[in-house]
Amino acid sequence: MTAETYHRPPRRAARHRAAIGMATIVLVAAACSGGHKKALPTTTTVPPTTTLPPTTTTTLPPPTFPLTGMPAKNAAQLHSPAVVVKIDNVWPARPQTGIDLADVVYDAEVEGGLSRLAAVFQSNYPSSVGPIRSGRLTDEGVADDLNHPVLVFAGTNAIFLPILEAQPVTAVTENSNPGVFNRVGFNAPHNLYANVPTLAALSRTHTAPTPLFSFLAAGRSFGGAGAVPAAGVSFSFPAASVGWAWDAATGRWNRTQDGAPDVVVSGRQISATNVVIYFVPYITSGIASGEGVPDAPIPEGLLTGTGNAWVFSGGKVVKGTWTRAGLTTVATYKDAAGRPISLARGNTWVELAPVGTLPVITP
Repeated sequence: MTAETYHRPPRRAARHRAAIGMATIVLVAAACSGGHKKALPTTTTVPPTTTLPPTTTTTLPPPTFPLTGMPAKNAAQLHSPAVVVKIDNVWPARPQTGIDLADVVYDAEVEGGLSRLAAVFQSNYPSSVGPIRSGRLTDEGVADDLNHPVLVFAGTNAIFLPILEAQPVTAVTENSNPGVFNRVGFNAPHNLYANVPTLAALSRTHTAPTPLFSFLAAGRSFGGAGAVPAAGVSFSFPAASVGWAWDAATGRWNRTQDGAPDVVVSGRQISATNVVIYFVPYITSGIASGEGVPDAPIPEGLLTGTGNAWVFSGGKVVKGTWTRAGLTTVATYKDAAGRPISLARGNTWVELAPVGTLPVITP
């Protein structure tokens, strides 16, 4: 390896460095002695400013009652069970009490070609409802899709009773719970009444029902394939006639029965936001004597399968179909194009018209 060689710099270079050193000393000394000289400006570095996006406040829509789609102002009531009450509907039983406050009312054929109601309460519980009458096997189809409701009826025959009590319901009858019923006046058997909050308290599950219908979004109007204007509709059970007339001022359908306004005990006419005519087959499930008709066949509406449905809302009608897979399954409604039919938010009456019924629509 070659040895590293070091060369001493010439003296001239040393003198040059010495001169530079003296100049530096002079400059430093001058800087120290110049008390009146201005200091150099200080530069401040400002960090960049981050602009945050504006804060967006999202207002969630209020929860809605499952059977009407209406806003639920009472959170406790929102989770209350459905209470289904069988209501007498012959002329000596009218006017009835409390059914104008029901979320959904079913009107079904019973013996003698007459009809009987099943009023479903969930969004509010009236203090009195009636007159209450006996149960029928059609009530399976009415109650079983309401997520363990309270099913209230005066009683029924020995064949029907164990069938109804075996359903996913809390069955309440005058025999099983006599203390929750009261007789008003002497017009028996059309004088049995009950307090709905008391009936609801008997629920074994205290679970709210699932929605029976789909409801229109805010700002949407009722319609569907084949929708046409309708000012009213009328049809008949074998021994009872029903009519509904559209009232544009109130946005509701007003009910008539047997040719007269159908009113509750207060004198107010019964009305509905939606009316569904649900065409169903009826079979004979028994024989009964009652309502002045001896040995009358007891009809049972079969509420599973598929059939025709006419849906009235917003002064229009959409003719479509209903489909229901089982008793604990909610029915679906579709228009002629196979699209779901959504109802306006509010109460609904379901007329369980026998297959073959020919309602008359007033355009």
